[in-house]
Amino acid sequence: MRFDLKTPCKNCPFRSDESAIRFSCRERAAEIEESAYRNGFPCHLSAVLIEDDETWDGESGGFVPGENTQHCVGYIILQVRDGGGCNPWPGINNDDDLLEHLEQRVDFDAPVFDSIDEYLAANT
Repeated sequence: MRFDLKTPCKNCPFRSDESAIRFSCRERAAEIEESAYRNGFPCHLSAVLIEDDETWDGESGGFVPGENTQHCVGYIILQVRDGGGCNPWPGINNDDDLLEHLEQRVDFDAPVFDSIDEYLAANT
């Protein structure tokens, strides 16, 4: 996945404003967050949509990374805010250098939740 985005897209589920996508239940939001933490989270605007039942893994929501897929910057901002910005996580391959690069270029003034708990509470 690529890491070129600076601000989350209008419908990013990690945005804290009214334009964000919301999930119908906290459990689905928690699944999304856990998957993003472990595997990264492709921005739906640049991901490949898999609609074939044989290819879809059932967890990705049908969106999988392609060659030019961007990582969701909303999740990056959420993770940095919630974790204090000091520890890289598996979704970015625990890469300290990448985290430092992201912290220097991402728009931390974007309307994104300050914690995973706030994100989960918004999806009930």
